[in-house]
Amino acid sequence: MAQHDAPGAPAGERLLREIAEREQELQRRVAEARAEAARLIEQAQREADGLRTEAREQARALEEAAAAEAAREGEQLTRDILARAEADAARIRQEAERRRRQAVDLVVGQVLGGAP
Repeated sequence: MAQHDAPGAPAGERLLREIAEREQELQRRVAEARAEAARLIEQAQREADGLRTEAREQARALEEAAAAEAAREGEQLTRDILARAEADAARIRQEAERRRRQAVDLVVGQVLGGAP
């Protein structure tokens, strides 16, 4: 890039030309650095977008799993409550049947022969 000056060119002109060449080189490097920075920023933005999308998908999957687990627990709780209610109902029916027999025995005893 450096141009060779004529042997008689003043040193000041050569120095100015060298400064101008270096300035152009620095401007080229700055432009390249800016382009690389823009490329890196764009790449980082794409990666960040991808990570956000992945995080949203993971959160959605966790939410669905938690909802499914809650539904399973709710169903199990319902089954447990129904089983206890059925057991309680069976005990109540047995007790009612026992008391009905006692009442029948009492009534039959009263009707047929007085006090039991």
